[in-house]
Amino acid sequence: MLDLVKKIMLQMEAGLVSEKSKAVMYPVVQNCLSQAQELDNLINKTLPQRSDNTWVRGKKAVYSVLSEPEIERVDAELKSSFELLIQAGTFQRLDPAEGLKSMTFAPSFTLSQLPLPQKQSQSTQSPWEELGKQTSTQSAILMVPFPRDANFLGRQDVLELISEKFEKTHAVTLFGLGGIGKSQIAIEYCYVFRDEHPSAQIFWLYGADPLHFEQGYQDIARRARIPGWDDQKTDKLKLVQEWLQEGNTTGWLMVVDNADDATMYFGTRQRDLSTNYNESKTFAQFLPLCFSRPNSYYHEGQKGHSKDLLRSKISEEYWSEDDALKLVEYLSSLPLAIAQAAAFISENSVTISEYLETLVNDEQDLKELLSEHLEDSRRDWSSENSVIRTWKLSFEQISKENPRAAEMLSLLSTLDYHEASRSLLRKDDETETGFRTALGVLQAFSLITASRGPNPVVKAHRLVAISIHKWLELRGTLDYWQSQALSILEERFPGPGQQHYREITNMLALKPHADIVLGYQFNTTDDMLKCARLLISTALFDLSSAKYQRSFESCERSLTIRESLLPSDHAEVLESVQTLGEALLHLGTFTGAKTLLQRAIVGREKSLGPLHVDTLESLSDLTITLLELNDLSTAESTGRKALEGRQQVLGYDHPDYLVSLNIMAILSQMKGDYHDALEMTEKVLEERERLLGLECPDTLMTLNNLARLKFQMGDLDFALQMIDRVLVGEQQSLAGNGYDIQ
Repeated sequence: MLDLVKKIMLQMEAGLVSEKSKAVMYPVVQNCLSQAQELDNLINKTLPQRSDNTWVRGKKAVYSVLSEPEIERVDAELKSSFELLIQAGTFQRLDPAEGLKSMTFAPSFTLSQLPLPQKQSQSTQSPWEELGKQTSTQSAILMVPFPRDANFLGRQDVLELISEKFEKTHAVTLFGLGGIGKSQIAIEYCYVFRDEHPSAQIFWLYGADPLHFEQGYQDIARRARIPGWDDQKTDKLKLVQEWLQEGNTTGWLMVVDNADDATMYFGTRQRDLSTNYNESKTFAQFLPLCFSRPNSYYHEGQKGHSKDLLRSKISEEYWSEDDALKLVEYLSSLPLAIAQAAAFISENSVTISEYLETLVNDEQDLKELLSEHLEDSRRDWSSENSVIRTWKLSFEQISKENPRAAEMLSLLSTLDYHEASRSLLRKDDETETGFRTALGVLQAFSLITASRGPNPVVKAHRLVAISIHKWLELRGTLDYWQSQALSILEERFPGPGQQHYREITNMLALKPHADIVLGYQFNTTDDMLKCARLLISTALFDLSSAKYQRSFESCERSLTIRESLLPSDHAEVLESVQTLGEALLHLGTFTGAKTLLQRAIVGREKSLGPLHVDTLESLSDLTITLLELNDLSTAESTGRKALEGRQQVLGYDHPDYLVSLNIMAILSQMKGDYHDALEMTEKVLEERERLLGLECPDTLMTLNNLARLKFQMGDLDFALQMIDRVLVGEQQSLAGNGYDIQ
């Protein structure tokens, strides 16, 4: 980036830019240079050098924590200035007639190619003048979830080989042992590609399972604002595939990371992880230009590169050329293992020889740890063992010297270790200094990576997480940490009555963790009841996301657990009955829903009373069910009972009262009593605007109801105006996410 800015400066100094354009751009370029220098100075003060002793390293670690806000500020300012240059179209190839190409990484790193325009369009105005006029050109998307590694070493031959293969094919697969650095190569390739093609789009997906794959495509659709991205009924897989293949963007690179399961991409797979997943299809069909198995390149660790990596991470006083070669060979040239070994050597001030002796002599305990294979037969046994051997020493050292860091790592291994928010790992009463210190220890041992920014997350390498998971199991503490994960999620995932639309982002972040934890087997009564509560919370979220079948299954499981542990009239049992009835209502099984909701009403009236808010909720849902069954007379009776009860208990300005009033308005509309329906609908709209705001989905749905009513009454102009407001409001407030509205 700095080189490109300097080139621009030279062009201006050489007189290749008009004075008018120079006047606009010179301050921006100067800003980039000064910000880059400031950022470089800050980073140099925090990065440890080979010659640093333990005290100096510790001092720099503390300084890095204190400097983090300042680094983030300068980095944000630099990116902002740089984006101005990108938007202006400044960074073009020196020879615009030279052709460009774009590439796509797919399963296990498969690359596929889509040509970019052979020539840049000729503009009557220079890029500098365009910027001066505040061009609105969309910035290129960069969806790489990792920063560029300034210490990336070697493997230039691999990058060049990938480029060579693109000359003959649209897709290339990079595969090899876990931990050998495939992801690092892919990350570096993304940034090399970005340097060469600054206007191209770069996407990164996690391809280990359908759920994460589909989430990645949804993110692409949202970030690129592809028409239809915010339509819940649109198949995002097909939408993104067609958008890329039809050349709607100037060039792109797609990375599909950890695409290890060939049957998911090229064969039928029996699983139900997504409502969009069709067992008759394969996911390779949705990879642009990738309809058959792509050309593959096997990458394995090389001793020369691995030795250079080891040397870059430890000081000269601990170095021995012969011992380094032995250690690299013992660790199968695996970058992950080497990085962990180097961290241990530096932290404990031991020589390579001493570390190697400890590693080799710790065989007895390792036999226990390796008694079961962690992966399937497609994985190389020796490479995984070497990761576990190296990790074991690091983890025991952390457990001994910083138990809090070990606790965080143990908890992370029982969650979705691909991405966990820092807040999920932090204790309520924990100080910022204590939390950052523990996090820093794990980073120092290369066991996790932690991002910065407004929503920082923590990630662990797959083999590290699996190794820790197995280690906890063999030591009898896995059940404890799974229980801890359950308790945290059961407490933090919004439950019944708490899932407001402003919580959507929070629930989306928690859902992958909840899905993993709900897959564990719990045996204590306390854990099983927590599991049932979490099942209800996720079921309600799935209902709001239009995943009705999954919601039904969670409700059914929750009811089974609660009925086995609690009396049939217990409040939690009736809650599961109620929610299961809601799921059936959304599935269109109205008779079954009616039976369950009537059971919930009888039980709640008996145990809680006829005017309890839960009883009134069941009455309200039963009324909706009766409307679907076209039993208008009974619906009017139950609906009025719920309305009057909520008015008496909650008051006229409570959101639940407005739900009942809205249901009665719909009932009047179905009966053809448009005057009463209009009066009630306008009242609901007025109160929801006042209490919830115009952007609230419930308010928007009331607008929608009013538009339908006006249409039926013949006021077409008013109806069209209201529909336009609804569409704009839904796009702004929901951003394509579902929300259960009444």
